[in-house]
Amino acid sequence: MTDLLAAAAAFAAVVALALACLAALTLVPFVLALRSAERRGFDPARWGALALAGSVLGVGVVLVALRSSLVLLLVAVPLAFAGPLALPLLPADSKLGGRIGRHQ
Repeated sequence: MTDLLAAAAAFAAVVALALACLAALTLVPFVLALRSAERRGFDPARWGALALAGSVLGVGVVLVALRSSLVLLLVAVPLAFAGPLALPLLPADSKLGGRIGRHQ
């Protein structure tokens, strides 16, 4: 009975860790991109979409890394955070950043 309890606790811990890593690769870059875009006056929809695309690529790299080489995990995090990391590098008057419309 003790073995079953230990296995259930270990399974719950592994699932919680996996969900925390998934949130770190998807939710955190998206929120950072939205906040940074709004603060700089850029279009949040454009940068949110870019952050989500980077997150999808990052999660894809994680899935490939779990099947082959764990060294690829070092590529997944910068790929997921590419949007929020690129946003501060743009000048304030950049057309690439987009502009917020009057309705926003």
